[in-house]
Amino acid sequence: MRFKKAVSKFYKKIKLNILKNIFNNMEGESEVSSLDYFCLECIYLMDCPTISQFAAFMDISSPNATYKVKQLINKGYITKEKSENDGREYRLVPTQKFFDHFENKDDYVVANELKQNMTKKECKKMDKIMKILNDQIEEV
Repeated sequence: MRFKKAVSKFYKKIKLNILKNIFNNMEGESEVSSLDYFCLECIYLMDCPTISQFAAFMDISSPNATYKVKQLINKGYITKEKSENDGREYRLVPTQKFFDHFENKDDYVVANELKQNMTKKECKKMDKIMKILNDQIEEV
């Protein structure tokens, strides 16, 4: 039972951290709504999806996704770039403006601090645990 509580506590802290980051990134950004920020984070985390992939993930219509993407392009936070694999499709790519304003560098800090405070054996075990967790999470 302790394990289940520990995983639940970790998950809650991750969610709270995400929500805090959304709020903190919104301060002073009058041109970006919370929905814009949420869409930008999804596009970034989906690793340059197509509009169709973005629409499917967000469970919105293709025209609605296209409208939102056009808004984000006009604000300068993403671009559409032709796919190298299929010239007919375009990938949504965050711009430098996105990275300047929103990139969360905390994940690298946390990983580095963990690594510094763990033995090689513990790091190897953690790597195995993270692989299991990643495999368990439904892939986008």
